Amino acid sequence: MAFGSVIRCTLSGSFRRDQAGIKRAYHELVTCGCQVLSPHRLEFDAPDTLFVKDSAERDMSDADIEAHHLQAIKQSDFVWVHLPDGYMGLSAACEIGYATALGLPVFSDQTPSEPVFQSLVTTVPSVFRALELLNQNSS
Repeated sequence: MAFGSVIRCTLSGSFRRDQAGIKRAYHELVTCGCQVLSPHRLEFDAPDTLFVKDSAERDMSDADIEAHHLQAIKQSDFVWVHLPDGYMGLSAACEIGYATALGLPVFSDQTPSEPVFQSLVTTVPSVFRALELLNQNSS
């Protein structure tokens, strides 16, 4: 994978705990030229619910939304995980495990607080640095 080619990614993590942070992460991914396969946007209907849904997902079941997200991970070049203060919920843990099983790199600008996940997530200062590492590893 070389700079200039479209790099596909999936954004995972806490959509409920830190909405401003997840929106910053999404913006940084797009600004760095990544195609974000999931979520498609961050327009939340009920941001305080346990399973946050985008307004376009309101009629979808939680299971269907998660299945779509996992399919996006499968089609991605990497996963970016938003971990406010190191926090990860069960969905993010599942998604990190799935990406790892697929052999996909998982990056975050925060270290997971859960020790077992610290070796599965590469902590970097920015999306740009993650893209540099991806480029180096593909050479």
